[in-house]
Amino acid sequence: MIMKLGKLIYSLAIVGLFSAVGVAHADQLADAKAKGTLTCGVVGTLEPFAFQDTATREVVGYDVDFCRAVAAKMGLKAEPKVISLEARIPELTQGRVDILAAVLGYNPARAEQIVFSKAYFVSNQSIAAKKGAFKQRDDLAGKRVATIKGSSNIPLMQKVVPTAQLVSYDDAPSAFTALVQNKVDGYVLSESLMRRFITKLGTDSAIEVLSPPVGREYWGLGLRKGEPGLEKAVNEALDSLENSGEAQKIFDKWMGPATTYQMKRDFSIEQIKG
Repeated sequence: MIMKLGKLIYSLAIVGLFSAVGVAHADQLADAKAKGTLTCGVVGTLEPFAFQDTATREVVGYDVDFCRAVAAKMGLKAEPKVISLEARIPELTQGRVDILAAVLGYNPARAEQIVFSKAYFVSNQSIAAKKGAFKQRDDLAGKRVATIKGSSNIPLMQKVVPTAQLVSYDDAPSAFTALVQNKVDGYVLSESLMRRFITKLGTDSAIEVLSPPVGREYWGLGLRKGEPGLEKAVNEALDSLENSGEAQKIFDKWMGPATTYQMKRDFSIEQIKG
């Protein structure tokens, strides 16, 4: 009886061990295909990338469309999940989302924590200020410049205008309001987002974008480390969107010549260098 009990305990222990190993090395792509969905973390307060449509109450935008298009290429249904800027990487690494389509600019510090897909958007990061207050970007040396908490613009500013006094806000509208109300001297943000804020002020806006840009930022979809299958599938989906012209259509829909932004797409989907 004791020997049988011992064998049973031993068998259960072996099963538990192999189960644990199986969980530790679970294939995220296989899991996504099994459930039929791809959960994408998006930031829901940054138009035109992800924001709430006032008519439908749904979250829409450039990032959302890329999430849906990539998922469709993989034979999956996209499930956008709104997350905050600061929570993007924790939400991914802790398994609460499958990928990030969340205005995620590449930098070496982030690349130590997660994997970046090929770049699906390239953004000029620029400083805005009151018209006539400064001639160019470097005039903000020693001045108060607004940023968003957790933004990749923070290390960019620290490198390009190291003496600027950075003041971080919870979201983009709060930072822009601080500029309008003269609480800060400048505000650094993706140029597309900045021009949206300026446009909303109307044609008599007192805000202008300064040259040159702080930097050119490459945005990738964020993936957990150790998932080569999912990484390969996502990059193949992005390549397919580029080659078919779908990537251009998504850009034109949200930022092209017929939109408020009147921007031209000066990039293509490619591997992020670095």
